[in-house]
Amino acid sequence: MDLFLNGLIEMKKPSKIRRFWNKVSFIEDEEGYKIYLDKNLLKLPQKNILVVSQKKLAQKIAEEWSNAGDKKGDYFSFETLSLTRIVSTLLEKIKPNRQYYIDALMPYINGELLCYRAEKPKQLVEQQNLKWQPIFQWAEQFLTVQFKVTQGIMPIVQDSSTLDRIQLYLNNLSDEELTFFAVIMPLLGSMILSIALKEKKISVDDAFAFAYLDEEIQTKIWGYDSEQEQRLLNIRQEIKECNDYLNYLH
Repeated sequence: MDLFLNGLIEMKKPSKIRRFWNKVSFIEDEEGYKIYLDKNLLKLPQKNILVVSQKKLAQKIAEEWSNAGDKKGDYFSFETLSLTRIVSTLLEKIKPNRQYYIDALMPYINGELLCYRAEKPKQLVEQQNLKWQPIFQWAEQFLTVQFKVTQGIMPIVQDSSTLDRIQLYLNNLSDEELTFFAVIMPLLGSMILSIALKEKKISVDDAFAFAYLDEEIQTKIWGYDSEQEQRLLNIRQEIKECNDYLNYLH
């Protein structure tokens, strides 16, 4: 995952580096929880100190770094540090420029996945009605909006009242929660599914299945290829990592 609208900060370092520490710890001070690699304070790509307010999140970030390579001198990849990368987005992107990212999320509403229904094949039409419609109806009630829906790919422009209600929802999020949306939205391609996952109305498995329903039906018709299967496995794992981050905030 790269940066928005791709979600995460891209670590400007080699994909694999050598572990230089033995022990990982986290310590609380007046600013929050900070991570130490031996006696070295963990800093982010833009040289900001990694500091979080939640003890559970700090613990899990420390575990990431503790598991990065089996021992001192081993190589590891930054790709394994998913929480660190998400918190990098929080501290170095969202917090300094919050409104920019809210504005960047808003175009997803007119492109809302669940508002574009298939005309065929029959299996996809049936599955969209069965799986999408309940969460679609929940979202309308939860947000007090009425989404426009179409069949096919002709673009929709949602009512200004709908846009305003969703912008209000985003405005009311904490920086930490907004970071969740910055990361999850490119993976799901759906504001409705992202809100439903955040509000715990659907599971990670549901969010993934609903977002990639078209591909699931197509593969039942035409079959999987190994590259596509691995890509979908990677996406599902990234959705889980985003949801884990959200859970560690509380």
